Amino acid sequence: MSTQQLTTEAMALPLSERVSLAQTLWQSIDAGLADTDEREAVREAIRRDQELSSGAVVGRTHEEVMQAARRSIGCA
Repeated sequence: MSTQQLTTEAMALPLSERVSLAQTLWQSIDAGLADTDEREAVREAIRRDQELSSGAVVGRTHEEVMQAARRSIGCA
């Protein structure tokens, strides 16, 4: 089954089942990530905040990020 078909099927579920599915998927993603150094993560967040605040980089809206994510997995 393609990702698009899975998405269509998942979106047809009742809200409570979609929430449960989303939580299960999110937990599976978190479980697959390598442990991170919390201090390094905070330093990186501060650096990125400074870049955004100074205008050195331009942020993207939630919709822009989601469109890019859909394109990268072939759902757009």
